[in-house]
Amino acid sequence: MRSSSLACLTLSLTLTLSSVPASADDREDPPDISLEDLLGVEVTSASRKTERLHEVAAAVFVISREDIERSGATNIPQALRLAPGVEVASLANNRWAVSVRGFNNRFGNKLLVLMDGRSIYSPLFSGVLWEYEDTLLEDIDRIEVIRGPGAAMWGANAVNGVINIITRRARDTQGNLLVAGAGSEERLLGAFRHGGQTADGHFRVWGKAYKRDEAVDTYGHTGNDYSRAARVGFRSDWSAAANHRLTLSGQAYTAPTGDAFTVADTTSPQGFSLSKRRQDGKGGHLLGRSEWSLADGSDAALQAYVDYSNIDLQGAFTEQRTTADVDFQHRIPLSERHDLIWGLGYRYSSDHIGSGGIISIAPKSSSFNLASAFVYDDITLSPETLRLMLGLRLENSSLAGFEPLPNVRLMWTPSPTQTLWGSVSRAVRIPSRAELDAQVDIALLPPGAPGNPTPLPLVTRNVPSGDLQPETVIAYDIGFRQRFSTSLSLDITAFYNQYDELRSASLGDRRLTFTPAPAIIQNIFPDNSIKAHTHGFEVAVDWNPLSWWRIQPSYSALRLTAEAKNDDPFSQTNARLINDSSPQQQAALRSSMSLPNRQQFDFWLRYVGKLGDRNSAFAVPAYTTLDLRYAWRPTRDFELSVVGQNLLDNNHPEFIPSLLPSETIELQRGGYVKARWQF
Repeated sequence: MRSSSLACLTLSLTLTLSSVPASADDREDPPDISLEDLLGVEVTSASRKTERLHEVAAAVFVISREDIERSGATNIPQALRLAPGVEVASLANNRWAVSVRGFNNRFGNKLLVLMDGRSIYSPLFSGVLWEYEDTLLEDIDRIEVIRGPGAAMWGANAVNGVINIITRRARDTQGNLLVAGAGSEERLLGAFRHGGQTADGHFRVWGKAYKRDEAVDTYGHTGNDYSRAARVGFRSDWSAAANHRLTLSGQAYTAPTGDAFTVADTTSPQGFSLSKRRQDGKGGHLLGRSEWSLADGSDAALQAYVDYSNIDLQGAFTEQRTTADVDFQHRIPLSERHDLIWGLGYRYSSDHIGSGGIISIAPKSSSFNLASAFVYDDITLSPETLRLMLGLRLENSSLAGFEPLPNVRLMWTPSPTQTLWGSVSRAVRIPSRAELDAQVDIALLPPGAPGNPTPLPLVTRNVPSGDLQPETVIAYDIGFRQRFSTSLSLDITAFYNQYDELRSASLGDRRLTFTPAPAIIQNIFPDNSIKAHTHGFEVAVDWNPLSWWRIQPSYSALRLTAEAKNDDPFSQTNARLINDSSPQQQAALRSSMSLPNRQQFDFWLRYVGKLGDRNSAFAVPAYTTLDLRYAWRPTRDFELSVVGQNLLDNNHPEFIPSLLPSETIELQRGGYVKARWQF
């Protein structure tokens, strides 16, 4: 469970080796990625076309494959902590809350997440089930993090940001790869990959498995948050003609996990009981993509995928979901100063849900469809100086009806090393299946407790209303980038967002029930009775003080103010919960050194501000974490690494979920060793 000895060993190794003098003569390998390389990184998620990072009129941060490797991250949520403005909190060793610019919770419902353009946003709960979304980290080319609305390009639910996880081409993963590791929290991890070549293309097949230990609660008891998973996948890229490229990829997985949460219990003197459950998930997807370069200089892409998932949460619900999606886009360079992109999309998703116990969802089967069309116009008003970008997506869905999603961006480049940009956007989040159709007993007050003067237990029951409206945001962003030299850059973004029609609930009628025991039911009905606004800024610096040393400090500030639009006490409570859901400050300092004799030393210090105040039931103190990594390659093909995580304390909490809350789980100090052989 705890790993103080391993952490001390890690500190000793890394501090000793980092003091080794380095010179240009005895250094065998250059840094994995320099600032100059980073400025030339291609980004596709902001405007659905290839642009250089410093040319993008959006708050974009690129997490490279080298960044992920040198961070010591073992899963995607851990890697997302590398980006400024992204809030990643571990609820347990197998659960994460991930959001951008506020509104964090177990299901970060205002963040759209894609993997190679395939949406992994769950229509059941409006968010990402991170315990089921994974891939071989060594196969990730980059993660593009767009802070701010991306609805004009990607559609509904891209309210506060878009994350696109882009995997490497098959030709870049040739040969064989074996990975094995073990540690105190990451009990076992292993992976393999084989890449080969065909007559007209390349392919790879891969597999990954892990076993993660349980964390502890505030009393030192295990949290029933074990996690195991196994997955296999493939990708094939080939050319049908000189100007026609094809991709086919797929993945299948199984992932049993543990969970524990409190449920209303009329038979318990406390009014609730701790319920330890097992959750089984399995599924897979198949994705195909076709890209053409046309004779007139334009290009087009057609992508389609089918996704199947099966979730079984013991004693609560089961969900079987099948989703089919097709997306087409066409880029037309009208002139050297005018670039037009248009596209069409359609998605169909059907489910079958079995429920009982703490959750009841009806009807059992439902389907959802969404049709969309978009246009994006990139106009150069003054060569190499001023660009105007106009975007509009029109969507019609069975859950939200018709929604226009516009975006206007302006970028001024007064010099080759300076960029100033601004944008105004509108985005929406459509209601989830659970919000529309789920009945849940969310709280229970025993007789005589504060708020319940009656002689019977008082059960608060969420009753579906079926008429929720989409949540909306009008967002204003402004950003500035400065490249002081090839070794130093600065990126600053400020934002102001206005939200309306936010999901809440209001008190309804009360009634008496006698099953399973006598109690009073207080009904609450979902509505859109909260509005909010946020403002803040994010700063990221990238500095290479020496050719072998890279330093990346970052800071983000957020102020979130939510308020009920009525006097209903339940809506006012929900507004306070929203205000307590995200830290007001986050800061990080990363240092990456490429030492002599193929050695690396990486240092990652993070500070996360508090959640809520002392009087809040969901308060979490501020915390600071330190991760260290030392890696050594005795040969160019074989690497050994030692990683220590959360080294500054034995354990600490990061988040308390408001949906099905459990005993507070605290993340522990940990460490692991890993061997990687590529041949």
